Amino acid sequence: MANRIHLVDGEKGGIGKSMFTRVLVEFNQKYDLLYTLIDGDFKNPDVQQRYPEYGAQVVALVEDEEKFFDIDIIFETALETPVIVNLPARVYSIINKWIDEADLISPDFKEKSGIDICKWFLCGGTTDSIEMFIDSFNHFEGQLKHVLVRNFGVCKDWSHMQGHQEILKLIQKHQIAIVDFPQLSSRERKFIDTKRLSFQQAMQHPDFHLISQQRLHTFLAESYNLIENIGLFNDAPNRLVETIPSGKPPQLTASS
Repeated sequence: MANRIHLVDGEKGGIGKSMFTRVLVEFNQKYDLLYTLIDGDFKNPDVQQRYPEYGAQVVALVEDEEKFFDIDIIFETALETPVIVNLPARVYSIINKWIDEADLISPDFKEKSGIDICKWFLCGGTTDSIEMFIDSFNHFEGQLKHVLVRNFGVCKDWSHMQGHQEILKLIQKHQIAIVDFPQLSSRERKFIDTKRLSFQQAMQHPDFHLISQQRLHTFLAESYNLIENIGLFNDAPNRLVETIPSGKPPQLTASS
């Protein structure tokens, strides 16, 4: 069973990378999956601060030659557990350089290390955002798994994508998975972000009213279902596996 590095990418700021990372983290918590969170936004490690449990870490992703190899902590951590990485804006070239220079996605090295890498690529609907996804996929010549995450919280109408022939051909040719990430209403999002809460902390907050709880529950349930349908967590190790008798592996069911 290979451990997987889940890179939440998108290059641009303000397209929902940290929000989607938080959903991935709570998805893993819901199903008691083994993971480590790494926040690449060292100037504002918003995600790590909300989820400090399970050894969550912060790493600086910089071009500086002396600090560049700090990024290796992502790979070193993945030798022990699957990793979820929140990538800040403008680190596209740094991540690509890191993967390219060590040839991390070569079949031989993947077999040797037991580590797989995928990108959950957040897209905001603009032409440049779509083309960044195309550039990322083509850069790795299809050898690195990409999931196109269309953020409906940023762009509500994606009909214009039907006119973008290049991405449509890419999706069809390579059977690229798509997640239509739903919108969380602004009232609930503002409350959670102002108080810097995790979603579960928000659910338990006395000022987070019942109807807000229901909106958040609906948002998370829909998001979890979409993530589960992609199948990238089907073989993820369970955090509680040591307490389960040997035999049939645990199924992907919610913890009580």
